[in-house]
Amino acid sequence: MKPETRVTAGETGATTLPESSLGLDRMYLVDGPSGLVSPTFDERDTSLLLPSGIALGATWNPEVVGAVASAQACEARRRGFDAIYAPNLNLARTGLSGRTFEMLSEDPVLAGTLGAAFVAGVQQHGVASFPKHLVCNDTETERQRMSAEVDEVSLREVYLRPFEMAVRAGAWGVMAAYNRLGGTPCCEHPELLRILKGEWGFDGVVVSDYFALHDTVAPALAGLDLEMPGPAIHFGEKLARAAADGLVPPERIEDMIERLRRLARRVGKLDGHPRQVTARHEVDAQEAHRVLVEAAESSFVLVRNDNVLPLAPGGIAVLGPNADRPCYQGATFGRIRPEREVLTPLEALRARFDVVHERGVPDVPATSLAALRVSTPDGRPGVLLEHVRDGEPVLTEVRGDSAFIWFGQVPGVGPTTEPGLLRLTAVLTPDVDGEWQIGAGGSGDTTVSVDGRVLASRPAPAPGDVMGQVARAEVETGRIRLRAGEPVTVQVEMRSAGGRVQALNVLAAPPPDPEALGRAVAAAERAETVVLVVGEENNTSRESRDLPDSALPDDQLRLITEVARVNPRTVVVLNAGRPLDAPWADDVAAVLHGWYAGQGFGEALARVLAGDAEPGGRMPVVVPMRDEDRSTHGETLDADLRRRYAEPTGYRHLAEAGRPARFAFGSGVGYTTWEHGPAELAGDEVIVPITNTGERRGREVVQVYVRAPGETGPRLAGFGSAEAEPGATERVSIRLPERTWQRWTPGDGWVIPPGSHEVLVGRSSEDVRQTLTVPC
Repeated sequence: MKPETRVTAGETGATTLPESSLGLDRMYLVDGPSGLVSPTFDERDTSLLLPSGIALGATWNPEVVGAVASAQACEARRRGFDAIYAPNLNLARTGLSGRTFEMLSEDPVLAGTLGAAFVAGVQQHGVASFPKHLVCNDTETERQRMSAEVDEVSLREVYLRPFEMAVRAGAWGVMAAYNRLGGTPCCEHPELLRILKGEWGFDGVVVSDYFALHDTVAPALAGLDLEMPGPAIHFGEKLARAAADGLVPPERIEDMIERLRRLARRVGKLDGHPRQVTARHEVDAQEAHRVLVEAAESSFVLVRNDNVLPLAPGGIAVLGPNADRPCYQGATFGRIRPEREVLTPLEALRARFDVVHERGVPDVPATSLAALRVSTPDGRPGVLLEHVRDGEPVLTEVRGDSAFIWFGQVPGVGPTTEPGLLRLTAVLTPDVDGEWQIGAGGSGDTTVSVDGRVLASRPAPAPGDVMGQVARAEVETGRIRLRAGEPVTVQVEMRSAGGRVQALNVLAAPPPDPEALGRAVAAAERAETVVLVVGEENNTSRESRDLPDSALPDDQLRLITEVARVNPRTVVVLNAGRPLDAPWADDVAAVLHGWYAGQGFGEALARVLAGDAEPGGRMPVVVPMRDEDRSTHGETLDADLRRRYAEPTGYRHLAEAGRPARFAFGSGVGYTTWEHGPAELAGDEVIVPITNTGERRGREVVQVYVRAPGETGPRLAGFGSAEAEPGATERVSIRLPERTWQRWTPGDGWVIPPGSHEVLVGRSSEDVRQTLTVPC
């Protein structure tokens, strides 16, 4: 096999193949929408934990997003990484995707503008950004096999638009999606990759999502450049044979190699070429944490405030299941272990206020066994992990987690393709009496025992979407009555026949507390003000699994209802990575969307509630009055695994249907008030003077929507923001590019419809303050 063909597939799950004859050094590629994922998925490898994609989208601030990306890129360089698979530019069209938290917005212009800022922020440090997943990977159900059936106009104007903006911002890579588009897999879709490389002039590397290839010739001819993970399955040697047989022309192989060499040159991994760094400032770890706290503050969206925020000094009741057990990130294939201690909202608020705390719901969600009071059989903190081959332990480790993934190799053991036994042993000392749940699952046949008694077992998952099976982390649990303070020995064994990926996940949950709601309501009744933190559990939003609806769990709804009944000064903080139904919103004094805000969540929340900082965000997605109001409600896969897209979606659908939103796209308030002066159109810019009419410094976001001739609903065209002191006036300028006026016409391409276009200027998709008319 010629060396140039060999490098078209990865070496491992995190590296490309080096090839001295081509001047290519090994490149390290890492997943990164929430932070830099450990190449070995080891909890001892820590990283910055970023605000999730939807939280970054809520900032409506390219400067903040660029600063977060810059901090991540600097960390990547310190750790020797060359490329980051991020940002996720798929659109939150349903609000129910298992990965909505990773997506920046439901709107292509907002997602594309912020995605381009992320790309620029990363690449100024000589690290490649790989936007993903091209295209329409906006559902997790049957993601490896489903087909997105979307009309040509919507594909061009909506779903491809953020990718086009990121490519025009100079992205050095793009990841192709698992799913099919119009029946053809995206990784081998010639028209899709022709648009990318031909129309948009993309000169970087197109990489497959992991295990997304199912063929050799079709992806190569379509324009895919690199198969991941390695070692090769469909490219490499098979591609060399296909080229030798004349099935793939030499120029296509040469193009693949040139693109890999170009990427290597940019990241400093081509002989004689230094890393292409244009940034003037390097972000160290201390500054990076400050950046992430400020980004979290900028992401919080205050959609209701009946004069209760900011909080006055004194005592408060901090209630809710997410106050002491928040979600900092979504459950993707690669979870991030934060590089520093992360404050919970409860801990951060206790540092600022006199706090009474109650969880308020009976159930405590299952957590990693290692997060409980556990030790190894000889008394060391952590769990004992033994890797057994041919009946003998070949590696024994003490680990601080009980969820493990290995890609291709188990360090110190050997290939994951070899059969073997994995044994986890931990001595658990319960902190409460009652019926505990303990469970496990993984990539092999798994058995859970407590003090020698088999409690649960789970067979190896069926072949198929191996990445999805690992990401779903499905477990089988059993129940056992334990006494507080009396230790028991938990042992989990997983027998594997071998495979490209191996995984084990062990969880435990304490018994429910039937008095939790009563204590919380009593605390709320006594308190001056309540901060009620509710939302998702760590496993609610998962890769490879969608959600059935947008409702909070019933016990959380009861908690909100009962607390609001006894205390009208209730502030609800939503800790979720997606739009949540909120029929209770008018019954509470304030509603703050806190998203998955990363490692700065607790600190930022305390600062915003106390008034040290303003909640700076605006809604990046719409929250309808009910799920049934969405155009996507009821969309399912048909018998051929096709999903037929209903268009338009989100706020554009509500506008066309004449249905009001509960929380409009773009809505949100701060701690001051604003007056908008007369808007004017000067060339390709809309200029709006804004005056701070309140008593505090604040930030205002001015949004411009456009309605073309014949359209009934608006679409976002651009946005801008300014900060001002009380009484001060600032001019906000929003540039409207040529694409603002264009619409895609099959057969003719981008065309400006003749007639008058309406330019709508305001504070949200439903709060339009001024309308300008532009003849075209």
